[in-house]
Amino acid sequence: MSRRAKKPNILLFAIDSILADHMSCYGYPRLTTPHMDRFATQGTLFERTYSAHIPTTPAYSSMLTGRDAFGTQVVALRHKGELTKKVKTLAEICRGAGYNTTCVGFGWNPASRGFDKYIEFSGWGSLSEGRSPKAQNLNDVAQPEIDRLAKEEKPWFVMLRHMDPHSPYLPPVPFDRMFYQGDESDPRNDSMKPVWDFEPFRDYFASWIPRSCTDKEYVIAQYDGALAYMDACIARIFTQLQALNLLDDTIVIINGDHGETLYDHACWFDHHGLYDVTLHVPLIIRYPGKVPAGRRIAGYNQHKDLVPTICELAGINSKVKFDGRSLMQLVRGEVPSFESEFYITECTWMRKHGWRTPQWKLIVALEPDFHFKPAVELYNLIEDPHEDRNVADEYPDVVKSLRTRMEKWIAKRERETGIKNPMLRQGDWHGHKGVGAFKSSKQAYETLHIGDVGAAKRLQADKEERAKPAASTRLSSPKSAAGANKYATKGQHHPGEETETSLITVIGRGHGGTRAISHTLSQSGVYMGDTLNKSGDLLPPEEMYEACRVMAKYVKHQRGLHWDFSRLHTMKIDPRFTKLIESYLSSVLSSPAVRKGWKIPETTLVFPWIVRMFPDAYYVNWVRDPRDSILGEHLTDDLSDFGIAYDKTSDVRLRRAISWKYQVEIVRATPKPRRWLTVKFEDFVLNQDPALLVLEKFLGLALVKIPVNPQAVGRWKSDKGPHDFPFLSEHLKSYGYVDLGKPKRSRRLLAKSR
Repeated sequence: MSRRAKKPNILLFAIDSILADHMSCYGYPRLTTPHMDRFATQGTLFERTYSAHIPTTPAYSSMLTGRDAFGTQVVALRHKGELTKKVKTLAEICRGAGYNTTCVGFGWNPASRGFDKYIEFSGWGSLSEGRSPKAQNLNDVAQPEIDRLAKEEKPWFVMLRHMDPHSPYLPPVPFDRMFYQGDESDPRNDSMKPVWDFEPFRDYFASWIPRSCTDKEYVIAQYDGALAYMDACIARIFTQLQALNLLDDTIVIINGDHGETLYDHACWFDHHGLYDVTLHVPLIIRYPGKVPAGRRIAGYNQHKDLVPTICELAGINSKVKFDGRSLMQLVRGEVPSFESEFYITECTWMRKHGWRTPQWKLIVALEPDFHFKPAVELYNLIEDPHEDRNVADEYPDVVKSLRTRMEKWIAKRERETGIKNPMLRQGDWHGHKGVGAFKSSKQAYETLHIGDVGAAKRLQADKEERAKPAASTRLSSPKSAAGANKYATKGQHHPGEETETSLITVIGRGHGGTRAISHTLSQSGVYMGDTLNKSGDLLPPEEMYEACRVMAKYVKHQRGLHWDFSRLHTMKIDPRFTKLIESYLSSVLSSPAVRKGWKIPETTLVFPWIVRMFPDAYYVNWVRDPRDSILGEHLTDDLSDFGIAYDKTSDVRLRRAISWKYQVEIVRATPKPRRWLTVKFEDFVLNQDPALLVLEKFLGLALVKIPVNPQAVGRWKSDKGPHDFPFLSEHLKSYGYVDLGKPKRSRRLLAKSR
């Protein structure tokens, strides 16, 4: 079917961290992008496209909605919650117009909402793993998907999120030495010294840059090699479209989310800072018949203009409100440029905003940054295009004028949208809960830290900030400047290496140490639902509590410490239960995350029906010595609160022991799922590395190593109250708790149970 008979396909190459000035079609002297250069001659290249909102999350939010930061309400890398429902994404617009939609490599981000299908690929790497063929990994999953979509009658929209220019820069041979022939370890070269001296990033760099590297040009050449490698892989997609006779029937776009700072502005090999190396991004569009070939557009434009452009080219009348305009106005010469001065924001490793005009760049810090930069920066972009000389003190009148224009524009957008500037509502944007805005650059420097590639992946997935790795080969959890351990309080959409979704849940009594496994999973990139409490429990829990009461009606209390669970395994699950559980788990079940799950102790109380609803999930049965478990108060202490009948007692410790036994009994009475692993809390705390290896093998997932407290094991030994109950003896022995102690209580209850 030709383009005349149906809407065109749409293929968006969304390239992360691509520095336009390092593409040969944008004037870079090295031939880094020959295939994209040729592609540009067949379409229109936009010379002044800007990512106004840095970094990844806000940038893609604008790119995929046609809205600015006020429209998306997203400005931070670690944006909390979803993209506002007040806007529609390009995927949602295309689906409404009858398109099939697929997203490759971006299924975990708030901006990726609305695709029919999400596919992930391995887009990172490290020195220990060797050279990283990121773009070919993408091709391996994307090309079969394009083949599949080509056989459908419906048009399609595919987004390919390329990661090669994003650190780690590890292009395969021969691209690794394509632009470098020197000695990267020359002791006479000290250009890498300030990079290695920058403590917040030093451990991350060491995971992918050889520690012996002394020459910054080697690292820059790795970046250029990664561009060239990706360019060659992108050519395979072009060839595929030609072979399928689809190239001219497809709107093909190459766009970047933001640039890369490399060695610039002491923002070492990253993409923070509101300098043009970060703001300026490439944009090339090819669509014969509508988009002229060989055209270069000099007018200013931004990410917010892309979606309106695609809608016009595809003939999609969405009636959606955009903040941007169709770039075809520039292409047709109706206007020479869109806004030449505009609001810019960053919330990555620093929180700043500013105002850019063709001549001036104003950058205002909203709090001190970890580079110890001045609170106000001003650059004359005509005389100093690289932004090397801050002239704020020399031109206070210019600073005042630009600040006034910026504040007037902010006030205007606040009136139009009815919201306060999102840059002022970011709270713990840096990922350290409770820290708030930094009071000094020293505090920022000592608090912010990225450990290794795994930490970077989780950060991209919007996770809380991690800190320094311990001597272990595993990544350890951080400590803030105040010394308190910081755990992920909210799991995130984080892609795994495979495309099949893994659902993980934890079965274990409250005060059974389940917090340890929940934090381990969350910090390892498993989306654990929204929101979580400090123990890693999915909130709010009321629907789970009510589900417990629904199922408890079908449990028969016989006498003493005996219950009949048999009916639960054969009867039809009560539809009220199903509805409650699906509602309670809605954030998990609706998430596009490849690895996801939940933890709440009350799940154990309904395990027989949970396992029937989710037979293919991974179940981690978390066990702790009951003598330690019952020392602390928990919601499940009184089973009657959850509708479970038992011989009630006023003895608090006894109630807790009965609850522990009940939960063990209901789990034991239930046929085990296919994926089942029992882990003792004590093994995890006292021998964490071996325990993690077992868990990793079971889950097929690399796990981080979190801080643990050995004093949490065996607390009962110094406890003065009752903690040994005869009816627990069998279970103590079966789980290998050999220090049985001397039974002190509940002989009457034990006799009754016989």
